[in-house]
Amino acid sequence: MKPPLSALLPRPAHASRDGGAIRMHHLLAALVPAFRVRAFVLSAAGGASGEFPSGVDVVEIPHRAGPWRRAAAAGAGILGGAYPERIYRSSALEEALARAAATERPAWVVALSYHLGIAALRSGAPAWIDFQNLDSEIWRRLGETASRAAVRAFARNQSPRVEALERRLVREAGGISCVSMRDARALEAFSPRTAPLTVPNGVDLSRFAFRAEPAAEELLFFAGDLSWPPNAEGIRWFRDRVWALVRSRRPEARAEILGRGAPRDLLARRDEGLRFLGEGEDAREHWKHASVAFVPLLAGGGTRLKILEAAACGVPVVSTPVGAEGLDLVPGSEIAVAETPEAFADAIASLLSQPDARRRQAAAARRRVESRYDWTPIGEAFARELLRRSAR
Repeated sequence: MKPPLSALLPRPAHASRDGGAIRMHHLLAALVPAFRVRAFVLSAAGGASGEFPSGVDVVEIPHRAGPWRRAAAAGAGILGGAYPERIYRSSALEEALARAAATERPAWVVALSYHLGIAALRSGAPAWIDFQNLDSEIWRRLGETASRAAVRAFARNQSPRVEALERRLVREAGGISCVSMRDARALEAFSPRTAPLTVPNGVDLSRFAFRAEPAAEELLFFAGDLSWPPNAEGIRWFRDRVWALVRSRRPEARAEILGRGAPRDLLARRDEGLRFLGEGEDAREHWKHASVAFVPLLAGGGTRLKILEAAACGVPVVSTPVGAEGLDLVPGSEIAVAETPEAFADAIASLLSQPDARRRQAAAARRRVESRYDWTPIGEAFARELLRRSAR
């Protein structure tokens, strides 16, 4: 009989909505063949629906994470503690987890985001924590690059507090995983006894079919959760510093931005040819028509699943160095990397003007993701390691 495993999710999993939801979906799918998986999911009323793999027993925990909750968490974070953990703190989740464990103790309680790491530790069962990002680094970078002074000040306040939370989780968890060797080295520095398991982000190669021929229209596409500050700041930089340069070089170019939670200042200003689509269930229809994917991140951590999706679909990517971090893609042949607004706009315009260059970069990137970033072997290795350690 398969051993039981409890998974903790800060929001519903989904196979194609945004990076965090996608990673949670595929890791759950990988665990099902090896464990009896019960997922405890924080679910906001009126929020996005989930898409869970077959075989997962889903327990939804009502949770409010709207503006008032975020404001309260921010206020509490200024006084002490880590804002990201406070947003997702839930006594109802901990109580449901305790009731389930009293009936059958799980082999692992796996927090599929560090935000619920404290709940995993408090469960009394062996705790595994998956770090989708190294959040303390993200907050430090926001403190340096955010466009607004209030955001920079809050980020500088939070960076050491988030790092203290990360250090505690690394010290006390029975096992941890992360998305890249770069993040693994940073987590190792928190505790000399730590040996993080690297579980790269991946892409479903059957779901995201390769398009051999470049798109006819000059459409730029970005997909990402805009309630996540690094994404919103990156889009502000693109809109304010890059977009006019692109339009001056390619007047027919348009840009579409798909993602939940766009801040009001981004939606209030009208920019010719630049359109916010809101939250979508499936990005595949958008990838079909996109000529170039743009990733304008100035702060971030982990690795970008949307770069892998674009590569799988045959859409060439232009990214900042931060956006491309942690991925084994070769700049110049498999991805275009540019740091300044002028270089970013030039890279986009160059690809838009050269269909053959788009075709070559797209084909090279698809070969790379096929060899390194297929979710199936990535997930199987993750499940094998948890099973091995639980048996031990």
